[in-house]
Amino acid sequence: MNKLKAFATLLKKPDRLKALLSYGHKGYLANIGWFTSFDNQQAMDQHGEPLPWVTYSFIDFVKPRLSKDLSIFEYGSGSSTLFYAKLVRRVVSVEHDEAWYNKIVKTKAQNAEMIFSKLETGGEYSKKAATLGEKFDMIIVDGRDRVNCCISSAAALTPAGVIVLDDSERPEYDKARTFLLDAGFKELSFSGISPGLFYLKATSVFYKADNCLHI
Repeated sequence: MNKLKAFATLLKKPDRLKALLSYGHKGYLANIGWFTSFDNQQAMDQHGEPLPWVTYSFIDFVKPRLSKDLSIFEYGSGSSTLFYAKLVRRVVSVEHDEAWYNKIVKTKAQNAEMIFSKLETGGEYSKKAATLGEKFDMIIVDGRDRVNCCISSAAALTPAGVIVLDDSERPEYDKARTFLLDAGFKELSFSGISPGLFYLKATSVFYKADNCLHI
């Protein structure tokens, strides 16, 4: 009842509600492009440039640590592929949705490779990073079958490689977290909101000593 009363009070005072939502040109949500993402139903910054659909706290952390010396593999593709391609040497992305793949492959960056793979739990899709015959500095798990993707990806990392698991707060991904921690990785979690979404979530980095992100 107290929450409803507080909300009703805010509705009676539009200026206070506007300030709470940071909708003004100096507001936090406007500055980070949250409203732009919400209006367009795409992850983007305040200038309309693509962002990954992960927590803003992780984006702030990882962006200055990426360089053209690094290669990335990602499960799931889209605006994140464009974002990372601008910052690293090479991005390889696997996508299970054929219609989505056919749409975005036409706009991929020159240093990005996109692979279509049918989804089958524990099948070719989840093993794709480990079967390409190369090692990656960062493997981002933000697609489907995430537990199996995390388990198979550990073998596809460079010695300084890290694994990023989005939505790591979800109980259904606890098995992946446990596997990586048991394999000697440490976890650094970034919680908060993400572009266009207003619920608490987390994006976690799993890393070892002398990693490429200098954690």
